[in-house]
Amino acid sequence: MNQSPITVQARAAVPPFVVRALLCPPPTRIDEALGREVNKRLMLWIKRIGIFAGKQEKIRASDFGRYAMLCHADTDDPKRLLLAAQCFAALFAVDDHYCDDQTLGGCPEKVAEHLSFAVSGIDPVHLPPPYKKELKEQQRRDPVLRGLLAYMKRVAHFSTPSQVARVRQITIAMFVAMAAEGPWRLYGTKPTIAEYLASRQVNSFWPCQVLIDPIGGYEVPANVYAKPEMQRVCALASLATTLLNDLYSAYKEHLNETGDFKLPYLLAAKHDCSLQEAIDKTADIHDAVMREYVALEQRLLKGADPLVRRYLTGLTTWIAGNQEWHKHSARYRIQA
Repeated sequence: MNQSPITVQARAAVPPFVVRALLCPPPTRIDEALGREVNKRLMLWIKRIGIFAGKQEKIRASDFGRYAMLCHADTDDPKRLLLAAQCFAALFAVDDHYCDDQTLGGCPEKVAEHLSFAVSGIDPVHLPPPYKKELKEQQRRDPVLRGLLAYMKRVAHFSTPSQVARVRQITIAMFVAMAAEGPWRLYGTKPTIAEYLASRQVNSFWPCQVLIDPIGGYEVPANVYAKPEMQRVCALASLATTLLNDLYSAYKEHLNETGDFKLPYLLAAKHDCSLQEAIDKTADIHDAVMREYVALEQRLLKGADPLVRRYLTGLTTWIAGNQEWHKHSARYRIQA
């Protein structure tokens, strides 16, 4: 596949670019001992499920237990925090096994097919015999499906039926958006900036953020959560946290050459600028989204009932914890 001049320039960028300070609140809680306990429990679960085969030390160093501790400061119960860590592990496994890591079976040609079948791990499929048995056997052979099924079982343990349905809906929507990456990688096509941002609002951390109230032990009623302004504030949070991921994962993707469709590369091509300039432009977009988020959050907090206030506080805590984890997780620390 031919590369454009800007792609070659980006691949040759030395030394690595710098991510400037971003508009983001400071972490609400840092309890390293609690994070270690959650990570220890998570690694036992990962070993039992069989995801990330041969990569377990790398996943241990990624420290999803610390991620859960940082993002959910309204509980110190390791059992509840483990659900957040299992969400991270199960959904990152989808990304690694199906999309990014060829050593785990990632293959652009198969992304949509795999994600379509992965829906069966999120939303129960009701088949007559003998197809029900055949489905279960096929799910058991796929570590990602085993992870998703085990994760959703834990979701149901801590959630109301309405909350479970919410998790299903946004996770399946994420799978649909993820499926677009296969053709982008396979054919070297590039979405427009607007198309990419629309995709990243859904192909994002929203499926993780939707666990804020189940993990906290309460529920924002479905008709309240579904209000347009609540949906907007959740969408802004999901987009901001995912753009931050684009920034912190950019060097890893730069070295691994996993595709030129991430936002910094799209901006570099669109504006014919250096990768560092594109990183700065990405940071500008992140901060613009965060300013919208903060303005809307402050407006919603005025006169909000206690459950909505708690959820909004949890959402801001999640945003802050997400940055703290990305700054220190071994998942994105690449040695030059």
